[in-house]
Amino acid sequence: MKLLDKKKIEWKKINEVILMVNSIDLDFQKNLQISLDCSFENISKGRCKMKISENKNKNKNSLFVYTDKPLMEVEIFHSNSYLRKLLDFFALNKNNNKKVKVSLNISDSLMVSNSGYLFVKDNLQISVDSVSWSIPII
Repeated sequence: MKLLDKKKIEWKKINEVILMVNSIDLDFQKNLQISLDCSFENISKGRCKMKISENKNKNKNSLFVYTDKPLMEVEIFHSNSYLRKLLDFFALNKNNNKKVKVSLNISDSLMVSNSGYLFVKDNLQISVDSVSWSIPII
């Protein structure tokens, strides 16, 4: 019989979700929308679908966490001029092997184990207070 490691799981609260952008798609029908497929830097498992759209109705930035699948969905709203500037910066990165990094400061904290696993009891929607970008150029 193999002995199990009885190491206690320690949980910590995080108020920032850090994403690494794997791909960027541009959707342009009536409005401009940037879709990003991301992985996590500070959470061990899962992926994140992020949509950045023009803010026409004073929509709130949000992050939605599912309990039944390893997925988060983020909706960010900005002005059209901001979206176009962001696209220009993405274009500077197109031939670079380094990934774009996005940091989301959230209004409520998430629980993450010492191994980086996320604990979510129920589906959860959290406000995103701010978004910051790190776009490697060289």
